[in-house]
Amino acid sequence: MNTVSLNHLWTYLQGLSLTASNQRWLANHLMEAAESAENKGQKKELVFPKIPKDYKPSPKVLAMTCGPLPKGFDLDKELDEMWEERAK
Repeated sequence: MNTVSLNHLWTYLQGLSLTASNQRWLANHLMEAAESAENKGQKKELVFPKIPKDYKPSPKVLAMTCGPLPKGFDLDKELDEMWEERAK
């Protein structure tokens, strides 16, 4: 919202006859919405899956995951994206 819209909203809210309880309710809901919007912009905590120690990948998986990486491959970027997807 732009400043003019926010000012009109504030003027409207001041014109309402709200009790202290109603004002507190409105303030709490606005704070929750603001915190939620802030949290969306932050990275989620990454949770790593538990892989058993005796796990042996199949030959097909090994063929896809082992060997030289393509030229220009950014491993750190790919790992960040992978863990962000898993955290969703």
